[in-house]
Amino acid sequence: MLFRCWLGCVTLLLSICVSVAAEEPVFSGPQAGEVFPPLPVKVVLGDQDGKDADLVKDADSKPLVVIFFHARTRPAYALTRKIMEFAATKSDAGLKSHVVFLTDDPTETNKWVNLIQKQLPKGATYAISHDGIEGPGAYGLNRNVTLTVLVGNEGKVTENFALIQPQLQADGPKIMKAIVDVTGGGDVPAIESDRPARP
Repeated sequence: MLFRCWLGCVTLLLSICVSVAAEEPVFSGPQAGEVFPPLPVKVVLGDQDGKDADLVKDADSKPLVVIFFHARTRPAYALTRKIMEFAATKSDAGLKSHVVFLTDDPTETNKWVNLIQKQLPKGATYAISHDGIEGPGAYGLNRNVTLTVLVGNEGKVTENFALIQPQLQADGPKIMKAIVDVTGGGDVPAIESDRPARP
């Protein structure tokens, strides 16, 4: 009887520990309320192809969404594409939308982006970080996540999404709501459960 009681207590304790560990928050990048640090990159595609730019400086305190693309996975690509499609509908509200690829092989990544450019939504800036797979040091990005999505306005972050396993249906509406909040309000569209083209 005593052994069963002890075993039950141990099982309960382990369950609590696993639950707490599963809910432990993941951090990547500046948090809500913090300032957007400078973001120097090399632009790929478009009129600025091959040129250096500071995406935060160029935003000039307008509403801003930045997706740091840590790892090429199909879910990451699907979510990024959907967010950039939605962001394009907010350009009249001044929203600047950017995708920054983090890589240790800029040449290969540049070729890959050019290869898939017809599948990328128009209106966004696509760029490669100068700082390799770690990204800009001032951002404190977590290389264990797949995507870091930052939304902000007036030079400050309003929402931060650090996604280890991006999910279009779960994460898309939250990010789009954050974009709506910095662009004057509006509805968040429903996300269809489609199967995007493979990048």
